[in-house]
Amino acid sequence: MSKIRTWAIEKAVAIQARRGALNLRPGGPETPVWMLEAPELRLRRGENLQVEFANDLTVPVGLDWRGIDGVPAIEPLIGRRLLAAAGWEKVRIPLRHAGTFLCDMSLLAVKDALPARGLPVVVAESDPVGVDRDEVLLVEEWRLRADATAAVPGIDPAETTVSYTLNGKASLDISARSNERLRLRFINGSRRTVIALKLESVDVAVMAIDSQPAEPFLARNGALVLAPGSRVDAFVDITAPAGSNLKILL
Repeated sequence: MSKIRTWAIEKAVAIQARRGALNLRPGGPETPVWMLEAPELRLRRGENLQVEFANDLTVPVGLDWRGIDGVPAIEPLIGRRLLAAAGWEKVRIPLRHAGTFLCDMSLLAVKDALPARGLPVVVAESDPVGVDRDEVLLVEEWRLRADATAAVPGIDPAETTVSYTLNGKASLDISARSNERLRLRFINGSRRTVIALKLESVDVAVMAIDSQPAEPFLARNGALVLAPGSRVDAFVDITAPAGSNLKILL
Protein backbone atom coordinates (compact mmCIF):
# COMPACT_ATOMS: atom_id res chain seq x y z
CA MET A 1 0.00 0.00 0.00
CA SER A 2 1.56 3.30 -1.06
CA LYS A 3 1.70 6.31 1.23
CA ILE A 4 1.24 9.94 0.28
CA ARG A 5 3.43 12.31 2.23
CA THR A 6 2.78 16.03 2.33
CA TRP A 7 4.92 18.87 3.59
CA ALA A 8 3.77 22.19 5.02
CA ILE A 9 5.29 25.30 3.49
CA GLU A 10 7.83 26.98 5.77
CA LYS A 11 7.50 30.77 6.01
CA ALA A 12 10.40 32.57 7.73
CA VAL A 13 9.75 35.99 9.25
CA ALA A 14 12.05 38.25 11.30
CA ILE A 15 10.39 40.30 14.08
CA GLN A 16 12.32 42.94 16.01
CA ALA A 17 11.23 44.54 19.28
CA ARG A 18 12.58 48.07 19.29
CA ARG A 19 11.95 51.58 20.50
CA GLY A 20 10.04 53.92 18.21
CA ALA A 21 7.82 57.00 18.28
CA LEU A 22 4.39 58.13 17.13
CA ASN A 23 3.22 61.60 16.20
CA LEU A 24 -0.02 61.74 18.20
CA ARG A 25 -0.24 65.53 18.61
CA PRO A 26 0.17 67.57 15.42
CA GLY A 27 2.93 70.10 15.96
CA GLY A 28 3.88 68.57 19.32
CA PRO A 29 6.69 66.26 20.40
CA GLU A 30 6.55 62.61 19.41
CA THR A 31 5.42 59.96 21.88
CA PRO A 32 8.01 57.24 22.62
CA VAL A 33 6.62 53.71 22.27
CA TRP A 34 7.77 50.17 21.84
CA MET A 35 6.99 48.52 18.54
CA LEU A 36 7.41 45.28 16.63
CA GLU A 37 9.16 45.78 13.31
CA ALA A 38 8.31 43.10 10.76
CA PRO A 39 7.09 42.71 7.19
CA GLU A 40 3.33 42.56 6.67
CA LEU A 41 2.22 39.23 8.12
CA ARG A 42 -0.18 37.77 5.53
CA LEU A 43 0.05 34.00 5.58
CA ARG A 44 -1.84 30.88 4.47
CA ARG A 45 -3.52 28.23 6.58
CA GLY A 46 -1.34 25.12 6.64
CA GLU A 47 1.95 27.01 6.54
CA ASN A 48 4.52 26.75 9.31
CA LEU A 49 5.61 30.20 10.46
CA GLN A 50 9.27 30.31 11.49
CA VAL A 51 9.67 33.40 13.66
CA GLU A 52 13.11 34.81 14.35
CA PHE A 53 12.52 37.23 17.24
CA ALA A 54 15.19 39.76 18.22
CA ASN A 55 14.85 41.90 21.35
CA ASP A 56 16.63 45.19 20.76
CA LEU A 57 15.16 46.76 23.91
CA THR A 58 16.97 47.19 27.24
CA VAL A 59 14.53 44.99 29.19
CA PRO A 60 13.26 41.40 28.78
CA VAL A 61 10.07 41.04 26.72
CA GLY A 62 7.94 38.29 25.23
CA LEU A 63 5.37 37.98 22.45
CA ASP A 64 1.68 37.31 22.94
CA TRP A 65 -0.05 35.76 19.90
CA ARG A 66 -3.73 36.51 20.49
CA GLY A 67 -6.08 33.97 18.95
CA ILE A 68 -3.47 31.40 17.86
CA ASP A 69 -4.16 28.36 20.05
CA GLY A 70 -2.72 24.91 20.47
CA VAL A 71 0.95 25.87 20.18
CA PRO A 72 2.67 25.37 23.59
CA ALA A 73 5.82 27.18 22.41
CA ILE A 74 3.93 30.50 22.27
CA GLU A 75 1.58 30.13 25.25
CA PRO A 76 2.12 33.14 27.56
CA LEU A 77 2.58 32.76 31.31
CA ILE A 78 2.83 28.94 31.24
CA GLY A 79 6.43 28.18 32.16
CA ARG A 80 7.66 30.48 29.43
CA ARG A 81 10.57 32.80 29.99
CA LEU A 82 10.92 36.31 28.67
CA LEU A 83 13.56 36.99 26.06
CA ALA A 84 16.49 38.86 27.61
CA ALA A 85 17.57 42.28 26.41
CA ALA A 86 19.62 42.01 23.20
CA GLY A 87 18.49 38.37 22.98
CA TRP A 88 17.42 36.32 19.97
CA GLU A 89 15.20 33.26 19.64
CA LYS A 90 13.49 31.15 17.01
CA VAL A 91 10.01 29.64 17.33
CA ARG A 92 7.92 27.56 14.95
CA ILE A 93 4.17 28.22 14.78
CA PRO A 94 1.94 25.83 12.80
CA LEU A 95 -0.91 27.84 11.26
CA ARG A 96 -3.79 25.39 11.56
CA HIS A 97 -6.63 27.92 11.41
CA ALA A 98 -7.42 30.88 9.20
CA GLY A 99 -8.43 34.19 10.74
CA THR A 100 -7.37 37.63 11.94
CA PHE A 101 -4.91 37.57 14.84
CA LEU A 102 -2.78 40.02 16.82
CA CYS A 103 0.79 39.73 18.05
CA ASP A 104 1.93 42.11 20.76
CA MET A 105 4.25 42.28 23.75
CA SER A 106 2.15 44.19 26.25
CA LEU A 107 1.01 41.17 28.29
CA LEU A 108 4.52 40.08 29.22
CA ALA A 109 6.03 43.54 29.59
CA VAL A 110 7.93 44.55 32.73
CA LYS A 111 6.99 47.45 34.98
CA ASP A 112 9.35 49.88 33.22
CA ALA A 113 7.77 49.22 29.82
CA LEU A 114 6.61 51.83 27.36
CA PRO A 115 3.20 51.47 25.68
CA ALA A 116 3.58 49.06 22.79
CA ARG A 117 2.10 48.79 19.31
CA GLY A 118 0.60 45.51 18.14
CA LEU A 119 1.29 43.61 14.95
CA PRO A 120 -1.70 42.32 12.92
CA VAL A 121 -1.47 38.76 11.62
CA VAL A 122 -3.71 37.55 8.77
CA VAL A 123 -3.98 33.85 7.99
CA ALA A 124 -6.02 33.24 4.86
CA GLU A 125 -7.69 30.08 3.64
CA SER A 126 -6.00 28.20 0.82
CA ASP A 127 -9.06 29.02 -1.30
CA PRO A 128 -10.16 32.41 0.09
CA VAL A 129 -13.60 33.91 -0.41
CA GLY A 130 -13.45 36.34 -3.32
CA VAL A 131 -13.19 40.03 -2.46
CA ASP A 132 -11.66 42.93 -4.36
CA ARG A 133 -9.65 44.23 -1.41
CA ASP A 134 -8.60 42.90 1.99
CA GLU A 135 -7.70 45.60 4.52
CA VAL A 136 -6.60 45.44 8.18
CA LEU A 137 -7.71 48.27 10.48
CA LEU A 138 -5.93 48.22 13.85
CA VAL A 139 -7.37 50.67 16.40
CA GLU A 140 -5.01 51.54 19.28
CA GLU A 141 -5.57 53.73 22.33
CA TRP A 142 -3.04 56.04 23.96
CA ARG A 143 -3.32 57.93 27.28
CA LEU A 144 -1.15 61.01 26.81
CA ARG A 145 0.38 63.18 29.51
CA ALA A 146 1.11 66.86 29.06
CA ASP A 147 4.69 66.11 27.94
CA ALA A 148 3.38 63.75 25.20
CA THR A 149 4.57 60.60 26.96
CA ALA A 150 1.95 57.85 27.28
CA ALA A 151 0.82 55.91 30.33
CA VAL A 152 1.23 52.13 30.21
CA PRO A 153 -1.97 50.06 30.68
CA GLY A 154 -2.37 49.18 34.34
CA ILE A 155 -0.98 52.51 35.56
CA ASP A 156 -3.30 55.22 36.84
CA PRO A 157 -4.17 57.32 33.75
CA ALA A 158 -4.99 60.42 35.82
CA GLU A 159 -4.26 63.75 34.14
CA THR A 160 -4.03 62.18 30.70
CA THR A 161 -6.00 62.71 27.50
CA VAL A 162 -7.16 59.87 25.26
CA SER A 163 -5.89 59.57 21.69
CA TYR A 164 -6.61 56.86 19.12
CA THR A 165 -4.71 55.75 16.04
CA LEU A 166 -5.74 53.66 13.04
CA ASN A 167 -2.84 51.59 11.72
CA GLY A 168 -0.51 53.87 13.69
CA LYS A 169 -1.92 57.11 12.25
CA ALA A 170 -4.20 59.76 13.70
CA SER A 171 -6.37 59.50 10.55
CA LEU A 172 -6.44 57.14 7.60
CA ASP A 173 -8.09 57.25 4.18
CA ILE A 174 -8.99 54.06 2.33
CA SER A 175 -9.75 54.52 -1.34
CA ALA A 176 -12.19 52.19 -3.09
CA ARG A 177 -13.88 52.04 -6.47
CA SER A 178 -17.65 51.92 -6.87
CA ASN A 179 -19.01 48.36 -6.72
CA GLU A 180 -15.91 46.98 -5.03
CA ARG A 181 -16.31 44.45 -2.23
CA LEU A 182 -13.96 45.01 0.71
CA ARG A 183 -13.03 42.65 3.50
CA LEU A 184 -12.28 44.86 6.51
CA ARG A 185 -10.46 43.19 9.40
CA PHE A 186 -11.07 45.35 12.49
CA ILE A 187 -8.80 44.83 15.52
CA ASN A 188 -9.19 46.51 18.91
CA GLY A 189 -5.59 46.84 20.04
CA SER A 190 -6.53 48.58 23.30
CA ARG A 191 -6.01 46.69 26.57
CA ARG A 192 -8.30 49.07 28.46
CA THR A 193 -11.37 49.95 26.49
CA VAL A 194 -14.33 48.49 24.64
CA ILE A 195 -14.74 50.39 21.37
CA ALA A 196 -17.64 50.84 18.95
CA LEU A 197 -17.15 51.49 15.25
CA LYS A 198 -19.86 52.67 12.89
CA LEU A 199 -19.60 52.59 9.10
CA GLU A 200 -21.84 55.18 7.48
CA SER A 201 -24.04 54.60 4.44
CA VAL A 202 -23.05 50.96 3.81
CA ASP A 203 -24.28 47.52 4.82
CA VAL A 204 -21.79 45.74 7.05
CA ALA A 205 -21.89 41.92 6.85
CA VAL A 206 -20.07 40.29 9.77
CA MET A 207 -18.22 37.17 8.60
CA ALA A 208 -15.96 36.25 11.54
CA ILE A 209 -15.52 37.14 15.21
CA ASP A 210 -12.23 36.55 17.05
CA SER A 211 -10.89 34.38 14.22
CA GLN A 212 -13.96 32.11 14.25
CA PRO A 213 -16.29 32.01 11.22
CA ALA A 214 -19.74 33.44 11.90
CA GLU A 215 -23.03 32.77 10.20
CA PRO A 216 -23.04 35.98 8.13
CA PHE A 217 -25.31 38.70 9.53
CA LEU A 218 -25.78 42.41 8.99
CA ALA A 219 -24.48 44.66 11.75
CA ARG A 220 -27.32 46.81 13.07
CA ASN A 221 -26.94 50.38 11.78
CA GLY A 222 -23.49 49.43 10.49
CA ALA A 223 -22.09 49.37 14.04
CA LEU A 224 -19.54 46.95 15.52
CA VAL A 225 -18.56 46.58 19.19
CA LEU A 226 -15.13 45.14 20.02
CA ALA A 227 -13.81 44.18 23.44
CA PRO A 228 -10.10 44.73 24.17
CA GLY A 229 -8.10 42.45 21.88
CA SER A 230 -11.17 41.43 19.89
CA ARG A 231 -11.24 41.10 16.10
CA VAL A 232 -14.17 41.32 13.69
CA ASP A 233 -14.05 40.57 9.94
CA ALA A 234 -16.73 42.27 7.84
CA PHE A 235 -17.62 42.47 4.16
CA VAL A 236 -18.64 45.86 2.78
CA ASP A 237 -19.98 46.51 -0.73
CA ILE A 238 -19.19 50.01 -2.00
CA THR A 239 -22.33 51.10 -3.85
CA ALA A 240 -21.97 54.85 -3.38
CA PRO A 241 -21.19 56.95 -6.48
CA ALA A 242 -17.64 58.01 -7.25
CA GLY A 243 -16.42 60.90 -5.13
CA SER A 244 -18.42 59.92 -2.05
CA ASN A 245 -16.83 60.20 1.39
CA LEU A 246 -17.95 57.29 3.59
CA LYS A 247 -16.85 57.74 7.19
CA ILE A 248 -15.85 55.21 9.83
CA LEU A 249 -16.78 56.66 13.21
CA LEU A 250 -15.19 55.63 16.51
